[in-house]
Amino acid sequence: MKSEETQPCCKIARVADDYNISEIDAKLIERREQDDSLRDLATYLNKQILSKSLDTGTREVVGDADSIYMVLRGNDVNRSRQAELRSKLDRNGIDIEAVERDFVSHQTVRNHLHDCKAIDTGRKSTVDLDGAEKTIEWAQARSEGVIEQTLDRLRNAGNVTDTPTEVTLSVRVGCSACGRTYRIEDYLEQGGCDCQTDTM
Repeated sequence: MKSEETQPCCKIARVADDYNISEIDAKLIERREQDDSLRDLATYLNKQILSKSLDTGTREVVGDADSIYMVLRGNDVNRSRQAELRSKLDRNGIDIEAVERDFVSHQTVRNHLHDCKAIDTGRKSTVDLDGAEKTIEWAQARSEGVIEQTLDRLRNAGNVTDTPTEVTLSVRVGCSACGRTYRIEDYLEQGGCDCQTDTM
């Protein structure tokens, strides 16, 4: 039995040890820095686990770890195909049920990086002023279009007079602290409400 000092810190450390997957922490951190999601990292590790387990089979199994994993875990894969593959793996000396119990979830990856490695797994916001303005303009134009289409349907149904209209949507932002209101363009241009600078 391993001493308390060398006990794995969590499931990921244990399976990496059990399957002899080297430098798993460095690989997970590198992939995370390359913008892999937590689900991507879980899939990567699970494929490593499957690949190592395939090496223990009595003879070579047709298909690599990637293709076998897709059959086992794919949502749109025929159940009979999955059952056939499981039977084939079992005949080749691979306890696929035990292997799948060792698969990890994205939550397990998050906990490992956060709790064992002190890695912040939160995504930093990439929004900037230019991008925000474009998003607001798009939302405003879309809202105007929806209102105009609704008026058209009302005109066609005879619920309002059949006269041409032009919809203009004006967005205003109200400050809960001081009660001032701004046109959205002015609010963004000046970087927020004046009351935040009045008190500085």
